[in-house]
Amino acid sequence: MAREFRLTESNYHSPAARRRWFSSSDVKSAKRCEAAWLAGYRRKAPRSGNKTAFAFGHLFENALTLSSAEFERYLAAHPELLSSRGTTKGQLKAEFAAAPELATAVRRSPYLYGIVRRCRKQVILTGTLYGLHMRVMMDLVDKDGSIYDIKTARDFRPQYDPVREESLDWWANWNYPMQLYIYREIAAQNGIAAPRVGLIAASKADGDVQAIVFGSEIMDAAAADTAYTMQRMKEILAGDEPQACGHCPWCLQHKKITAFEEI
Repeated sequence: MAREFRLTESNYHSPAARRRWFSSSDVKSAKRCEAAWLAGYRRKAPRSGNKTAFAFGHLFENALTLSSAEFERYLAAHPELLSSRGTTKGQLKAEFAAAPELATAVRRSPYLYGIVRRCRKQVILTGTLYGLHMRVMMDLVDKDGSIYDIKTARDFRPQYDPVREESLDWWANWNYPMQLYIYREIAAQNGIAAPRVGLIAASKADGDVQAIVFGSEIMDAAAADTAYTMQRMKEILAGDEPQACGHCPWCLQHKKITAFEEI
């Protein structure tokens, strides 16, 4: 009899976990570009995303949520984050040095840091949404069930979406309402009723901090986007042709020119 797979923080992003459950990252990836998502899902392309940005975000989360002693142990367990040469040996590499500073910026708000301190951290749950098995790892779950995600952003200015051909709020550009909608629905299946969901975010550009909760109008739109995207995921997995956005790195890498375009 096969051993039951126990989902933990250490194996949450593993290939074994990805085979068993989809995540909000899959849904957001499929919304951005169906073709790139399918290629990654089939392992015909490397997992999308900037590894340095992912490591920076994870470092920021730990600097914010761990005690000083716990954070030192975290750094000791991740030597890849530290410089190994010269006068900076043992210190954070330049590309990661700002993460603890951004955590300090959040800690300067007694209101926000009070939320961070009292919340449960990295809460892992599984469930089923629109017929697909899902896993979630929620950064913060408050005593009343509210769910908050911890994020860093390049900056908080609107960002241009080449597919929609319009500027979007930074949080909309990264489809964070969809992510929080998925968290909320899976949490509800596990007995957690979240009265609100939102973000605690810090800007790499200037150290600004934002605390955002998504209202009913935003969440209704996220629900519709999620339902449509996950239905498309099921259709694509059943053999339907995925749509290419034409703008993402995967699309540009696989672009084929067969004729001149007359303009």
